[in-house]
Amino acid sequence: MWLETGVILILLIAGIMMLKKYRAVRRLLKEMEEEEFKMTALIQSMPDFVCFKDGEGRWIRTNDFGRSLYELENISYIGKSDSELGEMSTFFKEALDYCVVSDEKTWKKAETTRSEEAFHLRSGELKTFDVIKVPIFHEDGSRKALITIGRDISQQKAAEERLVKQEKLSVAGELAAGIAHEIRNPLTSLKGFVQLMREDSYISAEKVEIMSSEIDRIHLIVEEFLILSKPHKRVEECFYFQEAMDYVVNVMKLQAGNGINIEVIALAAHNYCVFGDRNQLIQVFINLVKNSIEAMPNGGKISISTQYKDEMLEIKVSDNGVGIPLERLPQISEPFFTLKEKGMGLGLTISQKIISEHHGHFDIQSEQDKGTTVIVKLPVHKDESEGFDEKKQAFPIL
Repeated sequence: MWLETGVILILLIAGIMMLKKYRAVRRLLKEMEEEEFKMTALIQSMPDFVCFKDGEGRWIRTNDFGRSLYELENISYIGKSDSELGEMSTFFKEALDYCVVSDEKTWKKAETTRSEEAFHLRSGELKTFDVIKVPIFHEDGSRKALITIGRDISQQKAAEERLVKQEKLSVAGELAAGIAHEIRNPLTSLKGFVQLMREDSYISAEKVEIMSSEIDRIHLIVEEFLILSKPHKRVEECFYFQEAMDYVVNVMKLQAGNGINIEVIALAAHNYCVFGDRNQLIQVFINLVKNSIEAMPNGGKISISTQYKDEMLEIKVSDNGVGIPLERLPQISEPFFTLKEKGMGLGLTISQKIISEHHGHFDIQSEQDKGTTVIVKLPVHKDESEGFDEKKQAFPIL
């Protein structure tokens, strides 16, 4: 009897202890769930890329920003390494492979690191991130986890680059103004002497014409200097953009030669109006097409396309010419930088300046031996009648 009572008592005590333990475990699990919820809410609310990896480099967790950034929405990423994810999200393979290298540098330093990392999205947009990586180690010094936080600083970098370009343009403008002033006066005298030489029958008419032609070329360079050196007075008007582009195409087809085909595709500009200096914008696109022609000495194709996108008219001028080396691409629109044997390196600088003054955007994409695409975006409005002079539209004057 006493034995049975003792057993029952022991079982009762054990049951009470198990119940308490169960309640403690359940309370602990609830607390862990609450902490998990708080952690998830925290990283999801952050406007940055957040990623947790284990000591072997396998992804444990990332936020929605990270999944969207690397297009992992439909991929089971947990437990995968960067290399494995690169095979599953192939467009970002190069970026993810670089993460492996960057992570290893942080592990070897055994301290928090900070760096800038950049890669292109599928849309072609370049994203730059300010990346902080925090390594966490076990007590024995082995790798435990790695926390990565990346803040998108693309707009900040773009603003910094624009500021640097403006400063360079300002310095170049001052230099150009001085050069133009020094050249212009003697140039006028030379042109006068050449005119007198035309009247002298003892001087070769052919040589006089060559001299006159070269003086005219110097005069054009001086005019480019002046455009670069100071704000150019614009004759602003509303005009149909398609008619301006038709004019550009017709003029450049005459200069292109038989080996070059200029093709206009996806033209969506017929109802869209631009407010600005028509002749300046015509100058921009003539310069772009001219550059494409010069990039194809053995012939090729130039494609001009337009589309209305995000309240802007996007114009693309593409060629399959020699392209621009990747290392030279950042310099290509800088003043006095050129890849041509003949040229001052001002054409793209002036074109970019004109587009900027029209509140537009100017971007160059190129790959060596494959070709170049220049993308120009201009603000437009759809207005089919008001404020237009159709006679002026039909015959633009350069």
